[in-house]
Amino acid sequence: MSKKPKIGITIGDPNGVGPEVVVKALSHPDVVSLCEVVIFGDAGIIQKAANDSRLSINFNQCSEFGVEDLKPGTIDKKAGQASLDYIKAAVKSAMEKEIDAVVTAPISKESTHLTGSTYPGHTEMLKDLTGADQAVMMFEGSKFKVMLVTIHEALSNVPSLITKDRVMSTIRITQDALINLFKIERPKIVVCGLNPHAGESGAFGKEEIDHIIPAVEEARELGINIDGPLPADTLFCYANQGKWDAVIAMYHDQGLIPFKMISFNDGVNITLGLPIVRTSPDHGTAFDIAWQGKADPSSMIEAIKVAALLAKNKLA
Repeated sequence: MSKKPKIGITIGDPNGVGPEVVVKALSHPDVVSLCEVVIFGDAGIIQKAANDSRLSINFNQCSEFGVEDLKPGTIDKKAGQASLDYIKAAVKSAMEKEIDAVVTAPISKESTHLTGSTYPGHTEMLKDLTGADQAVMMFEGSKFKVMLVTIHEALSNVPSLITKDRVMSTIRITQDALINLFKIERPKIVVCGLNPHAGESGAFGKEEIDHIIPAVEEARELGINIDGPLPADTLFCYANQGKWDAVIAMYHDQGLIPFKMISFNDGVNITLGLPIVRTSPDHGTAFDIAWQGKADPSSMIEAIKVAALLAKNKLA
């Protein structure tokens, strides 16, 4: 695409740092040069966040959440509903090709649950809103990318969710994204084991033997350049040295603890498997510093830059 991609950005939970990091990011030269932006939020909140920025902001009014409703750092039903409205409006706009990608600022799950929403996070909601068969969470950082086979699940539920089909589907989606979105011609992928020492031939669990190894073997038969399953406690040391383009982890903390240790300030969350491009910063609402002018926009800036890159690559 020759023109700048148009990126829709939701402001997240109004009581959190979302409005601040969005407005700060808009003044960054990389954002200005790479894309056009439309913010999905409420006029009063956006203007309050932008008061010191002297920015001319293009926005989409999404709800009736006003400045008088602000309760910085507070779990609140009305703020939760507003944040859901922003997401729905942005996704609708992306599905109708009015924007080329969506970047979402952080939401409070506790606030959205007060509205009756049962979604544990953006990823599951986006899957349903777009009608996708599966949504895979990818975290992209300066050293490596991490994909998750299971996302927001209680640790006690994870073993029963590790199936050959689920692992294989994650491998396929990862391979497709690396080639078609990131333009890596021959990506190198590695898969974590679930258990200590990747099960050690069944001594510490059978998930590797029953499900993970068969998926990896099938992927190799399809020509995918893939290693594993390997023990997660050593694998990330080599990933940090650039041995692979992507790591597929079995559950949330297995992949995200090492990732955030390395890329907390510049990490970007990307949802793969959707018909639209969606990214977000890899931090939360940071209620403890909300509306105090202290929020660091670095991860939001990176999320917008990655969204612009993927939008251009997808349409190329």
